[in-house]
Amino acid sequence: MVFGGAALLSGLTAPVAGADTDPAQAEGKSLVVMGDSNTANATWSTMQPQPTGVACPHLPTSWPNQLADRMGLSQTKDFDDVSCVGAYMWRHGEDHYWTALTEARQAAADGAFGPRTKAVLLQFGLNDAWGADHQAQNALVPCLLDVLRGCSTADAATNGNPPALLTGQDYVDHLRDIVTYIRYYAPNARIVLVGYQELHTPGDQAICMGVLGVPVGLPRAGAVTDVFDSLRQAPRDAAALLGVEYFDAAAVTAGHGLCSADPWLNGIFTPGPDFNGQPGHPTVRGDAAVAEGLQQFLTVR
Repeated sequence: MVFGGAALLSGLTAPVAGADTDPAQAEGKSLVVMGDSNTANATWSTMQPQPTGVACPHLPTSWPNQLADRMGLSQTKDFDDVSCVGAYMWRHGEDHYWTALTEARQAAADGAFGPRTKAVLLQFGLNDAWGADHQAQNALVPCLLDVLRGCSTADAATNGNPPALLTGQDYVDHLRDIVTYIRYYAPNARIVLVGYQELHTPGDQAICMGVLGVPVGLPRAGAVTDVFDSLRQAPRDAAALLGVEYFDAAAVTAGHGLCSADPWLNGIFTPGPDFNGQPGHPTVRGDAAVAEGLQQFLTVR
């Protein structure tokens, strides 16, 4: 255990700009959150990925902030949210942007991991879902723009761009060492993989996006909905393999996907309080549902 902890320490606590906290001396914070733009949430003005070393903005209405408010942690600053727009679970090649690894390093530098830590929540995968080097997302754009034929899984495969689906083993491969590190330095913490809010109705092949409140849909979009389905199953499988917990955010937002009559995900300039919200990301109501669900989940052991 000592040897393993030392090895993990050398890999995970590489210098973080402006921080010199020794994780072995930290008491920890009650709640630690790691994740991507679905965690931090964003507006049109804050939706650009941030390079490492640059602070990541978080909407005050994001589910981590709403959860911290519900748990009474906001005023005491007894939580650490290191999520970042554009973050990857793992990025192939030279890493200039936030990943699960760099976020773990930042949380360690913040002194967030320790015996006082009660829960560490991780929400990753959406930016990792489509292929090596994350280029398959761009490759699928012509397919998505083919309104007449659509973008079924067969169409994408015929065009040479089949969707690469995320698996539970992918999560294990890229989060195993981080989970081991958290267990070592925050031995009393519950580690929870948080799934994504309902993006579409399971089994439905359509994808939609509201534009100024008017729904616009692509009925044959299986190449995309297959990926959405994998994003619900893969972290569940990974949690079982890693021996951690899984929170199904899609279950607490069921019936409110992008193609629903009452979506809890932003469209393009959605009228009302979410007008500036980043398209495809949770509305204030959607984040509230996840925060409420997580509070109940963490209350029950």
